[in-house]
Amino acid sequence: MTINIKKIRPMFNQVITTMEKYSDEELKVGSIIDVSKVNNPIKEYQKVVAVGPMVRNIEVGDVVMINPKRYGKMLHKEGSLKDGVIGDNPVVSYNFNVIELDHQPYLLLLDQDIDFIVEEYEEVEDSPQSDIIVPNNDIIV
Repeated sequence: MTINIKKIRPMFNQVITTMEKYSDEELKVGSIIDVSKVNNPIKEYQKVVAVGPMVRNIEVGDVVMINPKRYGKMLHKEGSLKDGVIGDNPVVSYNFNVIELDHQPYLLLLDQDIDFIVEEYEEVEDSPQSDIIVPNNDIIV
């Protein structure tokens, strides 16, 4: 028997947010693929759907910017420091805690994984930019 969870209450300082991802078109900048978004296709801004009883100043419905740093998995080269201090150990993927509510994926985060709450915003269309800007601010089309 399986169950379909409809609603949950997170414990302590946990927060549940949507799990919005970049579409294939959003991963591209012009005709170039944005590698930073390929390694983490989850958008930086998510909407809060539930908060634990110890969470302060974050409410259901808030749009928040998440900090994925704690969930990053780094590529450790042989003979390098494995603590992420050295720049030749890049983040290769992210391992978020994902839960399923009513057949939809959501992120299970700690309140410390949220950098800030977005107070006011407007949605704008992303326009693909194919121009290349060189160091002296000349635009090559």
